[in-house]
Amino acid sequence: MDAHANKPETIRELGPVDITAIKALVGRISENVWTTEDAHKENKFACFHDTQHIIFRFIEGLRDHRVFYSNPIWLVWQAQLLPLFDRVVAPYGLRSSVYPKVMLAKLAAGEAIDRHTDGAGANLFTHKIHIPLQTNENVLFMVQDQTFHLQEGHAYEVNNIVPHAAENRSATDRIHLIFEVFDGGTESGEAAAAKTTTRR
Repeated sequence: MDAHANKPETIRELGPVDITAIKALVGRISENVWTTEDAHKENKFACFHDTQHIIFRFIEGLRDHRVFYSNPIWLVWQAQLLPLFDRVVAPYGLRSSVYPKVMLAKLAAGEAIDRHTDGAGANLFTHKIHIPLQTNENVLFMVQDQTFHLQEGHAYEVNNIVPHAAENRSATDRIHLIFEVFDGGTESGEAAAAKTTTRR
């Protein structure tokens, strides 16, 4: 089994990201697509009661980070997302970056994500990264006993195995691009991913 990921105590800022192209694509997603994809999402946990998700990739059973699958929408978006992810994780110096979980998360205006932990299992072995695509200063992210504002167009690694939550105290939806990464070792990342299945 791989070594556990070296997670930050709370949040690690990874710096600015050019989100221009991705934000434009997300802006063209219809409410019907959000609703349809959210209805099929794999992470139907109670803490996300007012959050819609579009799941591109997900870890099978959340047990082994190396066993994951892609949903059909990934095939449409991967050419735009993979180069962005590679730039964000470059400072980690991974031999081969593998992205087993990828999603968009839209937290409704005036709502919250309840305090929770993502659990052990696969989460111990991956770095979880948030890139805010649409947010404002009235959106807060809490990790343990600290409160943060994650800036639009910046990337952050979040410690997801300690208690964390979010509050959208604004009148507009908050949208984050979220992905996880681990070091695939000697095998190229997408070669490893090619062994995964496609769902739906």
